[in-house]
Amino acid sequence: MAAHEIDTVAARRRPGSRWILTTHLNPDGDGIGSQAGFAAWLRRGGAEVRIVNRDAIPGTLRFLDPEGCIEVYDPAEHDAPIAEADAVVMLDNSDPARLGEMEGAVRAARGLKICIDHHPEPDPMWDLLLVDPEASCTAEIVLRLFEATGDPVDRDAATALYAALVSDTGRFRFGNTDADAFRMAAKLVAAGASPAEVYARLEERFSAAFLVLLGRMLADLEVRAGGRLLVLRTPADFEGALGPAGEDLSEVINLALRSSESRVAVLFRPLGPDRTKISLRSKGRLDVNRLARAHGGGGHRNASGIVMEAGLEEAAARLLPELERLVTG
Repeated sequence: MAAHEIDTVAARRRPGSRWILTTHLNPDGDGIGSQAGFAAWLRRGGAEVRIVNRDAIPGTLRFLDPEGCIEVYDPAEHDAPIAEADAVVMLDNSDPARLGEMEGAVRAARGLKICIDHHPEPDPMWDLLLVDPEASCTAEIVLRLFEATGDPVDRDAATALYAALVSDTGRFRFGNTDADAFRMAAKLVAAGASPAEVYARLEERFSAAFLVLLGRMLADLEVRAGGRLLVLRTPADFEGALGPAGEDLSEVINLALRSSESRVAVLFRPLGPDRTKISLRSKGRLDVNRLARAHGGGGHRNASGIVMEAGLEEAAARLLPELERLVTG
């Protein structure tokens, strides 16, 4: 990512300019936090901003949208504004397929199409790429925009960007956690982000129903390849028991990797009878991103995901042999 690309985005941030921001299916902390931070930067320049995602914001991340500004995509309501926007921006992913039902509207948009991301191998459909695979999170690139234009980061923006950072670095323990990540954290704390508050919002919000189901998931943990591969499945009644808001399961799969023998953990979560969300985590040099990309997903070397058009058990039957080869190869 070159300086002129940041300059190009900054030049487009004009008073009255219309921007649509979106992120990938099943948005996570980096996707939502980067959107909130980028929207704050745009509004400082007088731009008009709407955040429209295919999926609702997870319950554990709602504190990043205190005024309820993030909208859930409805073709009747949003296709016209997307078509007429001066710029449409996808944050934290570049694969248009991960826009879900929004893909067609975004492709047809007449304005500049921008991708801000830190995942490798960006899709070529975007008119402008602000992509840095060396960045610890997409929010790191958003912070560079603030710094390039000299705009101050207020407390709300700092909190959003800090939440994005801690989410995507696995609370500063994933392989993408480098010195720049800690320098970014220091800047955001100085700008008003509270590590204690963000931790409480992200980690101390689970419902009692979730903790009961977590116990069931761990009790049913499947151990393969001599403990090197750990397999989790959500119970059939998981979604109904939690209600429509659902819960963030990222820490469930990270918990499985605390086993000293484990090298890869996988979590299968049904999104319907013929659709399954698969979360992958690994240790060290084991690359789950390559496997995820082969199945239409993506992410990072140690943390990736897939949405597979198959039921849970069919998805498991397809993927588990490949994961066993990965941990035993």
